[in-house]
Amino acid sequence: MKQLITALLVFAILFSACKKDQPAPVTPSLTTTAITNLSYNAATSGGTITSNGGSAITVSGICWSKSNLTPTISDSIAMGTTTSGSFIGVMNNLMGSTTYYVRAYATNMVGTGYGNVVTFNTSIDTTKVTFTYNGVTVAYGVIKSPVTGRQWLDRNLGASEAATAFDDYLAYGDLFQWGRPADGHQLITWTNSTTGVGVNGIDTILATSDTPGNSTFITPVYTNLYPPIWQNDWRNDLNNNRWAVNNQGPCPSGWHVPTTAEWQAETGLTNSTTGYNELKLTVAGHRYGEVDGTGQEGKVNGEGLYGDFWESSISGFVGVAIEAQIAGASFAPSVGADRCFGYSVRCIKN
Repeated sequence: MKQLITALLVFAILFSACKKDQPAPVTPSLTTTAITNLSYNAATSGGTITSNGGSAITVSGICWSKSNLTPTISDSIAMGTTTSGSFIGVMNNLMGSTTYYVRAYATNMVGTGYGNVVTFNTSIDTTKVTFTYNGVTVAYGVIKSPVTGRQWLDRNLGASEAATAFDDYLAYGDLFQWGRPADGHQLITWTNSTTGVGVNGIDTILATSDTPGNSTFITPVYTNLYPPIWQNDWRNDLNNNRWAVNNQGPCPSGWHVPTTAEWQAETGLTNSTTGYNELKLTVAGHRYGEVDGTGQEGKVNGEGLYGDFWESSISGFVGVAIEAQIAGASFAPSVGADRCFGYSVRCIKN
């Protein structure tokens, strides 16, 4: 018995001595893998665990940030369960044309260890166009015409979404007077597919420049005199030096208000259904632009029935521009329209 006790004491002493010689656990060590599969909204990285720190690893992965130069697990992460060797992680939902910082991590009972920081830049998002509209940064999608191959924005200027149907009022957007900037006159409040009201009121005082400096919808007065005076423009001098000269208009850089020829080339547009299917066109109607005794001045008409879209081209008649109109059963790519009316603007890429 004494021999057994002596042997156990010796073993305990030797075990204690060996235990004292072991270093205390630390956080894991690892390196971060170079970026692969880089696009505008995704990238792949990973890591290699070089040491578990003397304690079993419970979780590993990558963490990334566009603002934190040394990202941690408090930032965006792609988590895995690799406990030794190499692993990969995918970063999704990134922003296009943006700098990001990523590093690998692994966690054991002591804490989290990190690899070296790898910096990368996502590419330009060619599926979206980001620009400032009406003082707010917006991002619109892009539609490629199945007929011409031309690229169009996926919604009218001012729309909060791309259309889910040709009478989706959230995709109706704003109604512009021809050649006028986005100064607030174009804003419309839509409550359903057949009801729209101008945000700002009307004014019969004609503008003396191409930038009126106010947000009212200018409705010229028709006077029944002899000879009759027919003022069909919100500008006092009926000049053409607006979108017919600089057809970018309110569109983002690199895009413009379509010409008559560009609308005519879209031969697949034949009615409201094909208009929606091919270019997500909507039927926002128009805002009436004249004071002519009918009491319609400034009111929105035709919502849910037809869509009027401005062209940058002008007519041979003074004060008249051209519009493209799509309705339930027809498409007219070249129709004369008084410039004081409010129509939709759908931009096409240069």
